[in-house]
Amino acid sequence: MTDFYKNLMNSINSEKERNAKMMGALRIEDKAAILQLVCQLIISADGGMIEERDDCVVDYVLKELGYDTDTSSGATDGNLLWNRATEFNPFEAFQIVSELDRDVKNMVKTILLQICKMGGNFVNRVDIAQQIFQRTNIEYYPVNLTL
Repeated sequence: MTDFYKNLMNSINSEKERNAKMMGALRIEDKAAILQLVCQLIISADGGMIEERDDCVVDYVLKELGYDTDTSSGATDGNLLWNRATEFNPFEAFQIVSELDRDVKNMVKTILLQICKMGGNFVNRVDIAQQIFQRTNIEYYPVNLTL
């Protein structure tokens, strides 16, 4: 039984490493487009601009995209990318993400669904995430969260 758990943990760790390499290897434009979708999700769900309370979400996404925000250089590079993403044309962002590799799209889906769990307005965020999935050709199973 110990070998089973050891193999399982090795598999999970190698999957995390593979995902980190894949996301880190994306072009700057791809990363900016993904961040623009994150922006759209936050703004649409909360009905306003990005606020200080959203910093943990931005930090999470930057780390997923390969930026070590715990270091000054990683934080600086991440902030520059975030600033670029907020000015990125949303229509172009949707187009770029829709053309990404299937594995990358699955990571984008995972990131957006994780963001739905962060902060408030969960039901609204999931609904908006599903709309983003539709517009970017990301495979998903629709969820009806109305009570």
